[in-house]
Amino acid sequence: MASAPPLIGIVGWKNSGKTTLIERLVVALTRHGLKVATVKHTHHELRAHDGSTDGERHARAGAIQTAVIAPSQWELAGEVQAMPPPPLEELAQPLGPTDLVLVEGYKSAAIAKIEVRRRAPTTREGLAPGDERIIAIAADHVIEGNALPVFALDDIEGIAAFVLKAAGLQRT
Repeated sequence: MASAPPLIGIVGWKNSGKTTLIERLVVALTRHGLKVATVKHTHHELRAHDGSTDGERHARAGAIQTAVIAPSQWELAGEVQAMPPPPLEELAQPLGPTDLVLVEGYKSAAIAKIEVRRRAPTTREGLAPGDERIIAIAADHVIEGNALPVFALDDIEGIAAFVLKAAGLQRT
């Protein structure tokens, strides 16, 4: 049996740029020959496809498979599934053969994660100080006093290289 692909989370508070970062990473990683799938966790119910849902955005960016997990239902490749969603660690099988799974949301998941931060006014603190599984930060501003690697949010190639290394994958 093939081993499950590595999962790398992209986490942050609402409107921090998680979906946009995943889109850009999918493009960069597929350009390096990787088959990338995505999982999106949402606290809202699934909505009708209109070309702008996060799952559609992931697919347009080049994800070979997408799953969107909502509170009471889930979809795979844009199709609502009849059964309950599997736990995150068991999603590899329905996603099919893939080299890497980028996971949006799932802030408390027991996987390696990159935190996305924006300068925009917020009353929320960064997630990294309270989560030892956050392995890097991608931000649109300078982050000081932090021991983790920090990337400019627009440094997609740098973040992609870090993801490859963190996932134990090689560029092609």
